[in-house]
This record gives sequence, structure tokens and C-alpha cells, in this order.
Amino acid sequence: MTAATHAYFIITEVESDESCLIDELPRPLDKKFWMATKGVRMGTEFPSGVRLNMSRDGGQVVPDYIPNTLLMPMVSGKLKVILETSAEVDIEFLPFTLYNHKKRLAADDCFIANVLGTHDCADMTKTRGEKSLISPGQFEALSVLALDPAKVPDAKLFRLSVFPRALIIRNDLRTVFEHGGVSGIRYISMGERGQVL
Repeated sequence: MTAATHAYFIITEVESDESCLIDELPRPLDKKFWMATKGVRMGTEFPSGVRLNMSRDGGQVVPDYIPNTLLMPMVSGKLKVILETSAEVDIEFLPFTLYNHKKRLAADDCFIANVLGTHDCADMTKTRGEKSLISPGQFEALSVLALDPAKVPDAKLFRLSVFPRALIIRNDLRTVFEHGGVSGIRYISMGERGQVL
């Protein structure tokens, strides 16, 4: 089956008052977390025993795709298992425990899902967004994304070199997510207008 016969979507978070929000990292990760936003393997740069706290700006429900302002995919243990068994891509899972507003344990099996590597497959004649001043050739935000069918990798989940913080999911893996009852994900179609930061 070729790329042209598949549909692709940007994964983003469902906005909900009930869902928790993570908006800060522990100090040792401050200068290194960029690696997990761009698909660079962290390895031993990621310490053991990482503990993250829910922001008071969010709720207390922990969905499978965990909302955060840190520009990296965070997933539940349930979604990790689905990714391990169905995604068929190289993902570095970086474990952390999540604590609620009262500093009580909310979830002990959460992970940053660092999908490794990027692919140069955006159709730049149709893709629109805010260009990055810091990283030439990349976008700071996307308003419309289009893929070049001739360059799309044979992968169910991948990052784009022009916008590595976003994950692109293929329709067959999306179906697995939906059948598995994965919560917290919104899917943006190629060509659909919808700001992605």
C-alpha cells in the first residue's frame, strides 16, 4: 500500500477543563528537554525518578495523551503499550510519575514518547505557518500542513523535519487508537486549517 492510499493526520491534544496540564519540567531537564521535542535520543541525559506536577491551570483527569505546554508527546502506560505493539517505529519512552495539585501521586506509569528522527516530506508549496527565526527552514507554528506523497515515509507515526514537535499519524494506526479507546487526542487532517503551535 503506497502513501497515496493512506490518510495522515496531525496529533494534537483535546482541550478540556477536566484534563490535567503539565507546564513545567524539573530543573535538571531544563536545558535538555529540547531533545525530546525534536526526535533526538536522550538516553542517559534523561535522569531516573523524574516527577512532574499538574499545573493549577488544568484539571485532574489524566487522559492517555497528556496535555502539556512543553511541546512533547506525553502518554499513559496504556497508550505506551499500544505504541509498542502497533506503531512499528523507533520510540524512546522516558518514564515519569505525575502528581496532582495536592502533591499526591496521580499516575505512576506516564512517559514522554520521543519518536526518533524526522522526515523531509512536507509539501512546502501548500504548507502554511509562521517561519522560525531561530531554526531556518522550520516552522514555529503551522496553520495548514500538506504532505508530498512522493516523499512520505512508509511509517505509521513520524515527525516532520520542518516542524519536528508535531507527530503525524497514519490512518491505520489512528484506527488502532480509536478501537483501543485512547483518550485525549484530536486529529487534524492534511490541508485542514487549525493552528498547531
